[in-house]
Amino acid sequence: MGFAIGLLTSGLHSYTRGIFLKPIAESLDASRLEVSLGFTLTAAVVAVTGPLAGYLVDRLNLRRLMVGFVLWTVAGYMCLAMVGSKWQLYVVLGLFFGLGTFHLSGAAVPKLIVNWFERQRGLALSIVAMGASVAGALAPPLAIALIEAIGWRGTLVVFGAATLLVVLPMVAVWVRSVPSELGLEPDGDALLVQVPGDVVKVDKRWRRGEYLKAPAFWGIVLIFGLMGCNFSAISLHLFAHLTDIGIEAAPASIILSAMATLAVVSKPVFGRLLDRFDSRISVAISLSAQILGIALLLTLSSYWALLGALVIFGAGYGGMVPLRNALTAQHFGRLSFGEVAGAGRAASAPLSMLGMPFAGWIFDRYQSYEIAFSVFLALYVVACLGMLMLRPRVASTTTAE
Repeated sequence: MGFAIGLLTSGLHSYTRGIFLKPIAESLDASRLEVSLGFTLTAAVVAVTGPLAGYLVDRLNLRRLMVGFVLWTVAGYMCLAMVGSKWQLYVVLGLFFGLGTFHLSGAAVPKLIVNWFERQRGLALSIVAMGASVAGALAPPLAIALIEAIGWRGTLVVFGAATLLVVLPMVAVWVRSVPSELGLEPDGDALLVQVPGDVVKVDKRWRRGEYLKAPAFWGIVLIFGLMGCNFSAISLHLFAHLTDIGIEAAPASIILSAMATLAVVSKPVFGRLLDRFDSRISVAISLSAQILGIALLLTLSSYWALLGALVIFGAGYGGMVPLRNALTAQHFGRLSFGEVAGAGRAASAPLSMLGMPFAGWIFDRYQSYEIAFSVFLALYVVACLGMLMLRPRVASTTTAE
């Protein structure tokens, strides 16, 4: 279910926004920078409201909260299909997608998985994150075909209808906030009855002042803030870059799909690595693959060479979402996962939300993305410093009742 939610919400939106970049810009008589600012506003709203969303998913009924997020996302698609000016574009992208879509898949679904899994949490988070990458493999060709057939506005209506008819029933029927609602412990174990004097494992509830002082918190912020900055910008502008350098739309969409396919394949690999080895190994592999992919993108020009470079890049960024969620849960536990993850998104916002407009500004000024991609390559190297702040494992806290 989490897989499907990621595919049809944040994955569908994230992996097709680059396809919509040119038609929206042409329809609204806007530059690529101006359209990029709209998608940046979405990221800014997600970051600013992230701590509140995290607080809510830690304390409210997840099913009811997720139903609200789904309905808000549907409304967002329908409103986006009707925008007629740049200011309307900014309002819709910020108000609906910033408050609904990304809190559904980025806050509520990971919290649900953390509640339900402990022993193989890394693998479970990776499988759920595969949904967004599957969207990346399937959605670009689909979006191009739909836009050619019914226009970009009609395509957005189709996306909204799919969210309403598929995601809403799944959430309403299948979601259970915690295993105890079905008489279970995490991992499907039978619910244990505690006997007075037993020693049981409990999570610590982290206070804001405590997790803000933890080196691991800032390591996660640095690594995934810069990853998010680079990935959001590259995913938005890559299709435009490929078509700008002479690759036709259909072959360019195949590159995007191949890149996302490798992200799908790599996610369970990262999940297994997280569950079995030092988490810093997974982070190092993810960053190394992304660095290599962008370095090759800057130096190669043929279609097949670019395909290979971006497949390597896709394999690396496939670890981004499950790594961030797994590391947060590993260092800060289940009870505070939502709040700490939300605070982390807010803290990384100055890093993560600048990439999209920066790349748009660079293109508008120089008619090329080469400088922007070079800067992103340097930022990946800086992100490697965050690994120095991580610990391999965090011991469970125990208490006697």
